[in-house]
Amino acid sequence: MRCLILSALLVPALLSPAWAQDLSAVEQQVERLHAQLREAADKEAQLRERARQLEEDLRPENVERSVASVGTTDARALRERRRQQLERERAALDEQLSSLAASRARLEGAISTAEAEAVRLRAAALGASNTPPPTAPAATTAAAPAPPAAAPAVRKRPPAPRKGRPRKGRRPRRRS
Repeated sequence: MRCLILSALLVPALLSPAWAQDLSAVEQQVERLHAQLREAADKEAQLRERARQLEEDLRPENVERSVASVGTTDARALRERRRQQLERERAALDEQLSSLAASRARLEGAISTAEAEAVRLRAAALGASNTPPPTAPAATTAAAPAPPAAAPAVRKRPPAPRKGRPRKGRRPRRRS
């Protein structure tokens, strides 16, 4: 009996450094993920600013102004090429923004998973270090039963409206 109690106290003490290492590794991972999320947010802000600038550059008077200093015999074609160039750049920018949004969503999911793992490890470490010595079986049977779960409320659907004239009873069949 004494050996059992002694081993029950020593095992968690020996395992807590392993849990602490796992916990610190998970916390470092959470920090790295938060840093990546901040970088993604910064990059997204830069891309959104560039997108706003492109929208401004695509206005007809700004396209006209950007090619006004270039001497050419075909100004219309030059303006059209400039507009197409800006639109291609805007399309590439939109693609980068959507890719960045997907990456950001994945990072947020990874952060929540890592944080949940850290909480689980902390609880396991606290539970192992604060585990009381085993007591007599009579103490465990005195626990109160769990309250019954409340049944979900069920709403009945209203009857569907009838089509056509309402029937008041059976009509007699016509004989031909």
